Amino acid sequence: MSITGNYRHVHLISQDPGATGEWYAEFLGGEIVGDDELRGSQNVRVRLGDSLLFIRGVRETDDIDPSATGKQRFGIDHFCFEVEGLDGMLEAFAAKGGEIPVPPFELPGGNRAAFVTGPDGVAMELIQPPA
Repeated sequence: MSITGNYRHVHLISQDPGATGEWYAEFLGGEIVGDDELRGSQNVRVRLGDSLLFIRGVRETDDIDPSATGKQRFGIDHFCFEVEGLDGMLEAFAAKGGEIPVPPFELPGGNRAAFVTGPDGVAMELIQPPA
């Protein structure tokens, strides 16, 4: 038994899943492909390239500390999307008011990357492989 293929989806919790889904669609060129009630909260699904991002609202049974948003913690640190035209994407991102805490830098092997911040303090790396 083993894992086959890429991951199926990343699932985020948001205070406003609808607005968060719209942010990912606008700022990262995603497409909202679903918005349903699921197990007691709104669940918005956004397609970003070949990846799916699920964003759900807070459930009554959740124990969320909003003051911890944006602080480093154990668990997921960030997720990464492969992009084309990193510089142009970052220019458009900044023009829309997006936060770019780590400007473009070069990685071993010629990859270029930058970090952006999404709703609820979610950290994302955008990486452009060498041509």
